[in-house]
Amino acid sequence: MVRHIFIGKFKENVSDEMKQKELVDLRAIKEKIPGVIDLHADFSTGWFGEKGQMTMIVDLPSAEDFQKYVVHPYHADYLVSQGKEIFESYNAAQIEF
Repeated sequence: MVRHIFIGKFKENVSDEMKQKELVDLRAIKEKIPGVIDLHADFSTGWFGEKGQMTMIVDLPSAEDFQKYVVHPYHADYLVSQGKEIFESYNAAQIEF
């Protein structure tokens, strides 16, 4: 099993409407990209770390499925392109378990 973790920091000029659209689009990954077992996406609480960052966890069955996820058009073309417009920076990590 592979867990993909994404945390994106929004640019200052990004509206709440654009942030909500990103949340909806990220949550749609589960229906649009085959192989996703589970997905959670929301804004960070700020209990530890920065409040309001986009945070997402995606579980996939294998490293092979993760590689397919990365190059899937919904991720590679749409989400990455949109992300360049709204995120100042991001961190991503994967673990196998």
